Amino acid sequence: MATSSKKITDIIFPKDLPNGLFIALIIACLLLGLSYLRHGTGLQGWLHVFENWLLMLLIIPTATATVALPFKYRDPTLELKLTYYLGMFVAFLFTLAKLRYWR
Repeated sequence: MATSSKKITDIIFPKDLPNGLFIALIIACLLLGLSYLRHGTGLQGWLHVFENWLLMLLIIPTATATVALPFKYRDPTLELKLTYYLGMFVAFLFTLAKLRYWR
């Protein structure tokens, strides 16, 4: 019985692209989320941070991958992992703009 031993990085990250790029994006999103500590004190500030992390790491990337599902049906070679990380990058840029202009 053959078992495939895949590393977690093979499952999470798209192939043919450097994993360090995606790790840097995740770390940048986490660090940018910490900037929301200035919006509240104590537990309220950490709730803002947690909300921003959910927005940047889960909600917007998942919505982007969901919108890309019809394209996956049309072109089976499309990697939904790439669209997920594209959504994460868009959320990162959105948060940067939000911090800059929304005071």
